[in-house]
Amino acid sequence: MKIAIISFTSEGRKLSGRLSSLLRREGHAVNEDVKGKAFADSIPFSVVEWAERNFKSQDALVFVGAVGIAVRAVAPCLRTKTLDAAVLVLDVRGNYCIPILSGHVGGANELALFISERLPAVPVITTATDIQGKWAADVFAVKNKLVIKDMEKAKRTSAKILAGKRLLLLTEADEVINGKRYADSLEIKRSVEIKRAEQGTALDVYIGYASGKAPEEALCLIPQAVTAGIGCRRGTRKESVCRAVETALKNAGIFRESLEAAASIDLKKDEQGLLDYCEDRGIPFFTYSKEELLTVEGTFSGSEFVEQITGVDNVCERSALLHSGGRLLVKKQVYDGITVALAVRKWSVSF
Repeated sequence: MKIAIISFTSEGRKLSGRLSSLLRREGHAVNEDVKGKAFADSIPFSVVEWAERNFKSQDALVFVGAVGIAVRAVAPCLRTKTLDAAVLVLDVRGNYCIPILSGHVGGANELALFISERLPAVPVITTATDIQGKWAADVFAVKNKLVIKDMEKAKRTSAKILAGKRLLLLTEADEVINGKRYADSLEIKRSVEIKRAEQGTALDVYIGYASGKAPEEALCLIPQAVTAGIGCRRGTRKESVCRAVETALKNAGIFRESLEAAASIDLKKDEQGLLDYCEDRGIPFFTYSKEELLTVEGTFSGSEFVEQITGVDNVCERSALLHSGGRLLVKKQVYDGITVALAVRKWSVSF
């Protein structure tokens, strides 16, 4: 995590230094600041401005001081729980560690527990599911790197569990780790039983990439596990690439949020339309040599023309499989001269 820490007194600064060293040893990137007339290196601007500068660029803000200072400083920055940074407060003696913002999605609760165990301090956790030891969809999603399709449904799911209801959860994960941990609030089913869910069993939570398998009322948690293999002519525009990939995903009934990468042959490593598309989508673009692509085993939708140009009978299917290391979901599809194939890697969820 990228973490910004600020203190206001000599005692608080000592604790800030201890905390910074502790976090850096664990691999976190830490910026440490101080505010106060007694310090020659005090930040030359207000605490509110310090919060504004760090709120978007850092994953977490830690105030070593009073809760009121932290609340007033971050108040102008607040947007939504899916975007807000984690905010924690430590008293100057390090007795208590209090997550006050983004406890679940932002990871403030987890960071508070981590800090408290090592200082040591008493973690003051106030979120209801944590207090009662219940499963929380947003915490689970962050832990397993899943995209929450609808935050309102996530809130309703937590409310049902806190009300004592047991929910039906269906997952397409290749492996479920410690699935009995929340047996009192979750009935977990694997993908092999998906037909049963479709035949009338009310499904509360769906974990998977297939949009067509998720009932409208279910909370969908989506793994970013799908690679799009792409082939195109020289000079193809990003808008055309976008339409082709989005159409392939939609026609296959696969959540667009599940896309984690794009892949192609190294002849396309400088193809601007592909590069621009991946930058806009926020996904990495990988390319492979024809020799690497030819090592991929399987039966592919070959093309003599493509082989003459690239030395490989099929670019999109082979590149998607090579990068994902998994299996093909969608074989070669052609949209306005752009070929797209979709592959999914193995993925798991841990409770």
